[in-house]
Amino acid sequence: MKSPKPRLDRRAVIWIVNCTLGGTVGCTAIAMLITYYCTAGFGAEVMATTLGLAFCIPVLLAVPLFAFIGVKMQQLALANRLLMQASRYDGLTGCLNRGAFTADVTDFFAKQDLTPFPPTSALLILDADHFKKINDCHGHLAGDAALVGIATVLRDAVGEAGVVGRLGGEEFGAFVRSTDATAIGALAERIRLGVAEDRVPEGDCAYAVTVSIGIALFTYPAVYEDIFRIADDQLYLAKGAGRNCVCIMEHSPMSGGIRAMAEQLRRGFPELDAHPVDTGGDGQASRLAGG
Repeated sequence: MKSPKPRLDRRAVIWIVNCTLGGTVGCTAIAMLITYYCTAGFGAEVMATTLGLAFCIPVLLAVPLFAFIGVKMQQLALANRLLMQASRYDGLTGCLNRGAFTADVTDFFAKQDLTPFPPTSALLILDADHFKKINDCHGHLAGDAALVGIATVLRDAVGEAGVVGRLGGEEFGAFVRSTDATAIGALAERIRLGVAEDRVPEGDCAYAVTVSIGIALFTYPAVYEDIFRIADDQLYLAKGAGRNCVCIMEHSPMSGGIRAMAEQLRRGFPELDAHPVDTGGDGQASRLAGG
């Protein structure tokens, strides 16, 4: 069965009409102006005839020509948009593919270097439990339905707070731009329960699908590859803990984790006061040796 041909939207049709009218009016005006200057000295009757021809011929030729060009240009623009979409999104689940997901998240990481107070973010990696068994027992169409169900639950849970991607096979990734330990834990649990409760129909019965989730909660500056490795390690811990569970690790460039850094900022780094500047007897700060 042939896939339906993509159709031009209302905005594209309006652009084609404007292009056709504008091109026709422009060509007709130029033709009549040139004809007037060339035939003005041959009398009124000749000029009227030639001006009539200068009006009719461009109209008859320009309308179909500009309409054809406009349609082809909009079809090309639509094809480019569809090609760009196909290069970024997974065809089965509608999530970002691995390359687009990695590029978007890495770009966000880079922008945090210019942010005075960057947010705390989280990277989640999900993997469907015993997915091979689903394919073997229920068929690959059932496996596809399970992946679509996981992607739907994941997108609904993350919403506009982040991006969701299919990393490959039965593995998904989610990046949440701004969050904290409590919020991300609740989000992950909502995803886990949502997938488990969304039973996939198969004939007269239905079967449950579960996911294991690994999370890296971190502050900036950070390197995407390092954060991904932490989340991936947590995923394998969740798999080893019996599956259908969530494992999370906090990562911070400061020792002690995110909570320690927040507490340090709240206290105002008092350890700096433990080393006062050495002053001379006159109360002026002494200069360094050799200064």
